[in-house]
Amino acid sequence: MYNQMMKTESIPFPDLETERLRLRRLTSADAPGLYALYASEPVTRFTLLDTLTTPEQAHEELARQDELYARGAGLRWGIFSQEMDGLLGTCGFHHWNHRDQRAEISYDLATQFWGQGIMREALEVILRFGFLDLGLHRVEALVDPQDLRSQNLLYGLDFMFEGVLHGHTLIKGAFHDDMVFALLAPPNAPA
Repeated sequence: MYNQMMKTESIPFPDLETERLRLRRLTSADAPGLYALYASEPVTRFTLLDTLTTPEQAHEELARQDELYARGAGLRWGIFSQEMDGLLGTCGFHHWNHRDQRAEISYDLATQFWGQGIMREALEVILRFGFLDLGLHRVEALVDPQDLRSQNLLYGLDFMFEGVLHGHTLIKGAFHDDMVFALLAPPNAPA
């Protein structure tokens, strides 16, 4: 169905909405909000991204996300409230394997919005888009064993825990274990 690499024009990148949230592609105008998000150590603690120390690094991250999309390797949305301005967090797909119809999901959220169900709401809409519109068969998530919030979020979204990859990911100079979670497309999703 899919080639290993696809042209950007063939990959949809729509705005998505929920009752409380708007998800859209980030632009250079969002760099200050992205900097504020990624300058927070609790937000970046379990990610490959170093905590940002300069606003220029936010522009570099936006360029990296654009390049990921241009290569057909992923999509990352900014998460915004329907009622107020400002970036709440981001979420999206990366390590997108078109041939095997699978991708990895990742996400982050400003600490003042933790525990409000925002990320669950955002992930529900991108998972639906991934399965129904992108034709994904499998979505994976790699989670640090210490990241209990992510584990609880994924269990709540019906992801299955599949095992631990020991010493799997080099994060901030140290190797970390990754818990593997996966969710398969619902039976009514297009193949």
